[in-house]
Amino acid sequence: MKKYNFLNTMRKCLLEVWKAGKGIYLLMFVYTILATLLPIAGIFMPRLIIEELQKTNIQFEQILVTIGILTVLIGIFSFFERFITDYVVVKVMGVRIGLLTGIFDKMNRLDYHYTENPQFLNEHNEAFDVIGGNTFEEVFMRLFRMSSKVLLAGIYIYFLVNLTPFVVLGIITSVIVGIIISLIIKEVQFKKRKDIQSAHRRIRYFEQTMTDFSYGKDIRLYNYQDKIKENYDFEIMSYVKVFKKIRNKEYFLGFLELFFVLISDAVLYYFLITKVFDNLSLAMFSFYLLIALALSTLLKEFVEDVVYLIAQGQHLNGFFYFMKTEFNEKGEGIKELNSETLELEFKNVSFKYPNTDKWIIKNLNLHIKPGEKLAIVGVNGAGKTTLVKLLLKFFNPTEGQILVNGIDAKEYDKEFYQDLFSPVFQDINILAFSVRENITLGHSNDEDRIWECLDAVGLGDKIRSLENGLDTSLLKNIDEKGIVLSGGENQKLAIARALYKNGKMVVLDEPTAALDALAEAEIYENFSKLVQDKTAIFISHRLASTKFCDKIALFNNSKLAEYGTHDELMKLKGEYYNMFVIQGKYYQKGEEHESQ
Repeated sequence: MKKYNFLNTMRKCLLEVWKAGKGIYLLMFVYTILATLLPIAGIFMPRLIIEELQKTNIQFEQILVTIGILTVLIGIFSFFERFITDYVVVKVMGVRIGLLTGIFDKMNRLDYHYTENPQFLNEHNEAFDVIGGNTFEEVFMRLFRMSSKVLLAGIYIYFLVNLTPFVVLGIITSVIVGIIISLIIKEVQFKKRKDIQSAHRRIRYFEQTMTDFSYGKDIRLYNYQDKIKENYDFEIMSYVKVFKKIRNKEYFLGFLELFFVLISDAVLYYFLITKVFDNLSLAMFSFYLLIALALSTLLKEFVEDVVYLIAQGQHLNGFFYFMKTEFNEKGEGIKELNSETLELEFKNVSFKYPNTDKWIIKNLNLHIKPGEKLAIVGVNGAGKTTLVKLLLKFFNPTEGQILVNGIDAKEYDKEFYQDLFSPVFQDINILAFSVRENITLGHSNDEDRIWECLDAVGLGDKIRSLENGLDTSLLKNIDEKGIVLSGGENQKLAIARALYKNGKMVVLDEPTAALDALAEAEIYENFSKLVQDKTAIFISHRLASTKFCDKIALFNNSKLAEYGTHDELMKLKGEYYNMFVIQGKYYQKGEEHESQ
């Protein structure tokens, strides 16, 4: 539970800018002086002009000179004020971008399971929203504008008190009422913030689904447009209901605020008019009227600034809380491995997902020797993919240990550990980059090796036929000339990416689902030759791709049901045998159909 301390949050914001450069504060000191002098000059100018015009011997030249000098000074001050504002905003924007980068870095360090946690996603969205926009710059600038407003308010009050303290009292009373009403409104808004955030997250999902062309075929073929729109409309209406509740309270409280403002203005005009009958000159009447109106406006702006800072401070506090909170981030650990291959051992490993009671894996004991090729098979939902998530430290076992070269996987530095693996998952993620960049992903650019990997998966000829070859852009999100590969080609590209990474262990988690069984078997066999002595795990529910593996592990009902070589399991005539025979008949029928 994050506690909100307004002053502490503002201090953190100022400190972030201070770290970026102390010269910014010198400029803001000059800005404060200019922002104080400019309004005063604007108020004194009409008084001086009227006084000159009321003299018996009017000297128009002197009036024009006075106006000219004041206009030039105001122009110079305004120019420097604008220049400083623009310069500082750009500098502070750089600070904010640095903080935004911090969010990305933190996300990269987090344990994977947080990306599936709705509460965490809400906190992340809040942090991203407040730093992703220009809130940080606005908060910083308002803090300094408020300092100039405090100076101005002191000067205005000094003049008005000499006239009559009742005017000041009326203005301040109106402003205090405005503060109370504004704070009540912001409190109502903040209490509804979580409801609004959750609605926003759900609305964004449906918006992305409707605009992401990768969903287009399924949506159209299954006529799911109406259902998505129905859900989208429901979420919009839920958001509107919350918004209306807030608006209704805002309208009522705003009416009360307007009522007190009108009373305050009536008091102001009453006292000024009575002073006119007490021989107050026209010049001084306009002078005090401008000061009173300026003070009223100034204090209202000050209140708006305070309310804005309090409200945005709550969001910024959410950002600082998010950045401060430890989410089992990647920490220091073992960063060396004196072996070119990996030996794995699952010792009494059991696992269930957070906040659930169902065991996905129960009492697993499995030993994978260095350089061994293991096929993991089983029906959907048997726990095969979960096993990979545990192996790659996306999740930690609920019970038991995973030993890597005799050391508990938890002891390794997570970034170092995950870099040991070359995985390919069921869900293929192709980036809107070039073919080359999709394969290297930040690793060194070895063009010969890129082609070797593409040829190994049967995609080399396709890429060579393209006009820009390896530099061809994929997808059309960024480059409208980008190409869209088929599902099978995307899977081949992902396997080429894993080959290129050249990790110490290879993991293929059913990445060839879009390929036919024979093409899958061919790729796996080529892949097995390329990985050579590396330890490898191949996951598939299609058993034709398992014969080349050293060992086969069959999972069923959250447990390791059968284990051995292909020949051993066939002689056992258990579940693996039955699955292999059934699928073998399917392949034979497929071959006969093709030959016809």
